[in-house]
Amino acid sequence: MASVIEQNGEAVRLVGICRDVTDRQKLLRELRARAKQQELVAKLGERALTESDLQALFEEIVTKMAEILGVEFVKILELEPGDAELLLRAGHGWRPGAIGTEHESSGRHSQAGYALASGGPVIVTDLKSETRFEIPALLRDHGINSGVSVPIAGRDGRAYGVLGAHTARRRRFGEHEVSFVVAIANLIAGAIQRRQADQRHELMIRELRHRSGNLFAQLLALFSQTSRTSRSVAGLTAKYEARVLALANAHRLITEGGWQSTSLKDLIRVLLAPYIDRVTLSGPDVFLDPDPSFALSSALHELATNASKYGSLSSAAGKLDLSWSVQRGDPGLRLELDWKERGGPVPRRGRRVGFGSRLIGMVIERQLNGEVTRTFGPKGMEAKLIVPLTHERWPQRPAQPAMDGEPVNIGEVPLPLS
Repeated sequence: MASVIEQNGEAVRLVGICRDVTDRQKLLRELRARAKQQELVAKLGERALTESDLQALFEEIVTKMAEILGVEFVKILELEPGDAELLLRAGHGWRPGAIGTEHESSGRHSQAGYALASGGPVIVTDLKSETRFEIPALLRDHGINSGVSVPIAGRDGRAYGVLGAHTARRRRFGEHEVSFVVAIANLIAGAIQRRQADQRHELMIRELRHRSGNLFAQLLALFSQTSRTSRSVAGLTAKYEARVLALANAHRLITEGGWQSTSLKDLIRVLLAPYIDRVTLSGPDVFLDPDPSFALSSALHELATNASKYGSLSSAAGKLDLSWSVQRGDPGLRLELDWKERGGPVPRRGRRVGFGSRLIGMVIERQLNGEVTRTFGPKGMEAKLIVPLTHERWPQRPAQPAMDGEPVNIGEVPLPLS
């Protein structure tokens, strides 16, 4: 508002009031940004309730986030089995070929690992001067300068991964922007949990149809083979009951967990309970799907039975070292489990291979497409079991439905009856 003052018909002065609207405009821009963010969260939340292809949902999320936040790079990192690495599952702005191949460490020395350890958002204004963690190769190679990373929390306390938004410009991310990234991370977690629930439901329906037949076939095969190698009814009873109990314990762990993943440590502790005071365990937290859990329970039971009869667990001074790790190979991730007996009698390699040894080979090599190697040295028998790992936390792409009348293969190979 202004008034013009004239003298002799000429304008000589302008009198008025000026108002600084900078803060008001800044507030209006922030309100518009928040409205767009809320609108996107609502839209993606609706998609998350119906979308069965999580990868398609993730790709839409990263694209929309980059647009709303005005950043060049967005990433969804998937925490892989063994919790040692994060895979770039989906992203926007990264170089071709990076999606599905690039990895970042989950240790505290990386930005994503620091976010996992802190359990909350990690904001970086100038990555070059960052002292809390090292600059990951993925961010360094793309010239990243600023960003925010948020853990994608899991329902069981184990994170699914990390969501990050990054830019090559120096930028300070505001509180409302960080809250938006947190909301999207929670949305991703909810979508994963919903899809997991759907897959568990589908799995349980298939299992009810197939597991009963496979289980009876397995029990019959165990009885048939055990009876052939038993010299008396008492020996048959003891060996058969022990093998069935190993299957039952694995089944209990799986069903108590809602037919989800089973902790390898819990499985080992149950199977080796009679000898646990003489067993040393070391390895990361690894969670197994139902089929590997059943197969490993049978293999570990046979190894423990053999050790209690002929190996280190047959003498009071004997010990067992059991360690495992998750390694990356050409086909993908694999679990490598090392069984080392110490302090027992010198192993005899020439002993006839019994059904227990053949059973280990069948469940590890035939059912799981893994590997079994055993060596007999002066310190004691050593065995190495290698089992391919599938990812138990991140649901896979939906499988093609079977044709009418076509059996559904659930990866279960019953033991031979002959």
